[in-house]
Amino acid sequence: MSDNDARPFFRGAELSRLLLLLTLAVAGWVVVWQYWIHREVGPVEPALMADEVPEPIKADDSDDFRGVTDKTPIELLDTAAYVKLLKKARETSMADLAQQARRDVLYSHLWERPDKYRGVPVHILGTVMLSKRYDYKLAKNGWLHEVWIVTEDSHPNPIVCVFEDVPKGFPLGTDVNERVVFNGYFLKLLRYEAHRNVARAAPLLIGRIGWTPPPPGAAKGKGDSQRPVLLLMLGIGVMFAISFYRWVAGLRRTLAVRRAPSLARPRPTEEIAPEELANYLERVAPNSEDDAAENDARHE
Repeated sequence: MSDNDARPFFRGAELSRLLLLLTLAVAGWVVVWQYWIHREVGPVEPALMADEVPEPIKADDSDDFRGVTDKTPIELLDTAAYVKLLKKARETSMADLAQQARRDVLYSHLWERPDKYRGVPVHILGTVMLSKRYDYKLAKNGWLHEVWIVTEDSHPNPIVCVFEDVPKGFPLGTDVNERVVFNGYFLKLLRYEAHRNVARAAPLLIGRIGWTPPPPGAAKGKGDSQRPVLLLMLGIGVMFAISFYRWVAGLRRTLAVRRAPSLARPRPTEEIAPEELANYLERVAPNSEDDAAENDARHE
């Protein structure tokens, strides 16, 4: 291949296609990054200052809690403490309970030292994953409601919260996905059966729940709120794929290996050069002496 036949790495519009491809990729990731940063995440908790001296934690050491055991289901020995906290939450208003609830108690505190936090009011902000109700004779209206909440510090482990007063319109089900606030008294680590009958435990609180229903007409499916950004990402992905395909196709044409040149052979033509004709006649012309002898032999 001669120097004149050498092709540059980028030809024609290939460089502009590559630049367009990179621009679309960078712009797409910037849009996605901005979406995740500025997406609505619900109410934000006020920041706690480490230099503030907190009040000492006082667990309920009354006789009602002496039979409470952790990492077990609700048993008969838990009934006295269970009823006491249920009655205490019923007699305390939402505002008073929210003021009393501690915001410096995390999931790890309850898990590592459950005996230290018996009956202590705790503030929970998280997302409800499961919501159900069941009948209970000692409840004021005969029913108790239970939600499983996942918080930022407990994820993916749930916190079980029990309450009597239900906000109007609060959903039930196994895939609720609602942002709530819960202020309640810690009782114990409740044992439950997880996937494939694996035994696990979760903190159990009894108190009051706070929830703001969506405005009328704003109810959407689970994925509707993310539909605009998904459509935008889909469009960017399609443009990315088209640009990438066009650039690769052009690059393959540029880097394609040329076929090896065939051996130079004269093509047959109807015209014969005089020199070649003379040589041919000389080769095929009969030898006079040999021809004469051969002719005599034939006649004899």
